[in-house]
Amino acid sequence: MKIKDTKIKSLTVQERKIFDLIQGGASNQEISNEFHIELSTVKSHVTNIYSKLKVKSRREAINIKIK
Repeated sequence: MKIKDTKIKSLTVQERKIFDLIQGGASNQEISNEFHIELSTVKSHVTNIYSKLKVKSRREAINIKIK
């Protein structure tokens, strides 16, 4: 799945960092540990990322290629 760079730019700095870890295969718990934030906060960021990038699953997010 390819998306436009403008959609990636719509992510906040924190969402972009989390998105990069998702693409690297990190779990929500691993992301939580990496950034020292609550698991519920990670889940909120992931939900926002999915919404902004118009994906429905982690698998779709991992498979995103930027145009």
